[in-house]
Amino acid sequence: MRLTGRQKALLHWVPKRLGMRDDARRLVQRNVGGFHSSADAVSREGFIAVMAFYEDRFDGRQVPGFTAGYWRAQSNEANPTDAQVHRARLIARRMGWSDADLDRWACGPRMAGGQYERIEEMPAYWMRRVIDGLRAMEARLRGGGARARGA
Repeated sequence: MRLTGRQKALLHWVPKRLGMRDDARRLVQRNVGGFHSSADAVSREGFIAVMAFYEDRFDGRQVPGFTAGYWRAQSNEANPTDAQVHRARLIARRMGWSDADLDRWACGPRMAGGQYERIEEMPAYWMRRVIDGLRAMEARLRGGGARARGA
């Protein structure tokens, strides 16, 4: 994705407020976010990871312009938890699917538009959709209709 002007400004302004030098800011962008410059194509996850890092550096203080904990929450939403991945794989195995079958279905053109290769790459909010879809399919296979039961 290309960053908006506001996002680019945040990537420069927040570290300046933290008292970071420009070379330290670039190091964070490269090592935490996976990009060298705000002019580069930056993944949503990379931008959020950098902002969450800065929020952590504020030692629990609010990043100006955002509620306290905003970027940490965004980071948690952007990255699937191990529990979500485990739950999806468990449900798929109960239906007789292999890990490759699940990745092919969840990451394929109908479910995720082919954006990902493995479910571990998906954002957490997308993993919730995958788990809900798997639960519904499992319920139908068991003859329980379209309403999904908890996994």
